Order: sequence, then structure tokens, then C-alpha cells
Amino acid sequence: MADISRRTWLKGIAITAVAVPLAGVATQASAAKNDASRKALQYQDTPKNGNACAGCMQFVPGKDAKSPGGCKVIPGDNEISPNGWCAAWVKKA
Repeated sequence: MADISRRTWLKGIAITAVAVPLAGVATQASAAKNDASRKALQYQDTPKNGNACAGCMQFVPGKDAKSPGGCKVIPGDNEISPNGWCAAWVKKA
């Protein structure tokens, strides 16, 4: 019985040893994709002509008004400044 649980434990360790680095690669790929999307949309961390992400229909607010949020145009990017701006900006109704 002890051998089976040991095998199971070793198998779990092996899977974890492979999965953790792959998760890091996926995160880097996602960050690179977000950077490309931000560049294509001319994203900047400051408002433009008084327009900011916090006033955009695409913005998904963070925990509070000053926290970074997300953007419907750049899925998976949760580091969008509420004071930022991009070319996809659309005034909230």
C-alpha cells in the first residue's frame, strides 16, 4: 500500500514540475499578446483630451476607482489604468 501512495505522490510531483514552468510560459505569452494589443490600440497610461478608461464603455473597473481594471477589447489584461486611454475609447452612455 505504501508503494502505491508513494507512486501517486511522485507522479503528482512530476506533473507539478512540468506544469509550473508551462504556466510561466503561458503567462509570458499572454503578456506579449497584451503588449501587442495595447500597441495596436495606441494605449497610454494617461488620459487623452480629458478622456480616460474609467469613462469608457469597454473598461471593466478594478476593486476600487483607483485600482487597475480590465478591458473588453483586450481580454485577459487586468492591468488597465482607469486614467489610461486607447483608440477603442467609447464614452459611457
